[in-house]
Amino acid sequence: MRAITWRARGTVWRMLPEEGVNAVRVVVGLLVRGEYEELETLTEGRRLSAAETAAAVAASGRDLISPPDGAFADLETTGVEQVSGAERAFHVAFRLWTAQDGPSGPVLSLTLSEVMDGVWTVELDGIEDAGAL
Repeated sequence: MRAITWRARGTVWRMLPEEGVNAVRVVVGLLVRGEYEELETLTEGRRLSAAETAAAVAASGRDLISPPDGAFADLETTGVEQVSGAERAFHVAFRLWTAQDGPSGPVLSLTLSEVMDGVWTVELDGIEDAGAL
């Protein structure tokens, strides 16, 4: 599936392809369940280790919960870059849901790369307090 692009008042928004949205769902599910080792395996340890991810979640002082399916609808990218040949990198910021704040929890920053048609890699860029953004 191709990414959809549109313009609104001079700003370009790009929706993440379906395969990328599914990758975000997997990452969020692993975070919610506290499966940091599995997440490190999925990301091949790029950028954040299991210990660093666990520390970032703990530092938020909140309990992550599974967001409703609608939270993933029309997921937009914060940037797209052509890495090489057919490889594209999508930068995504996804607001995590917490038991304390609902959809106002910490923000998960990811880089999803389509290395070839239908094959994706994931990097965790960070988990930040929503108030710091």
